[in-house]
Amino acid sequence: MNKKDIEKNRLDLSYKRNLQLLNTILIVGAGSFITYLAGLILNQDRMFQYTLILIIIGAITLIFYNNINENLKDISNKIKELNK
Repeated sequence: MNKKDIEKNRLDLSYKRNLQLLNTILIVGAGSFITYLAGLILNQDRMFQYTLILIIIGAITLIFYNNINENLKDISNKIKELNK
């Protein structure tokens, strides 16, 4: 294997790792929303607290999603440059 192949394999592994992180973040976000709905059904008196927690978790999820998405774009561009 030459240096170019090794670098491509390293980038491929990094890309797969970031995809796994992205999947985890999206599952946490969706799970939080479902938990929010279940909490509202069971106890509507705490609507403000549940909504505040959902907004905080949603903001954190969005920040992580954007970071990982940018990492995926960068890695994809690096792989394209290696193939030239």
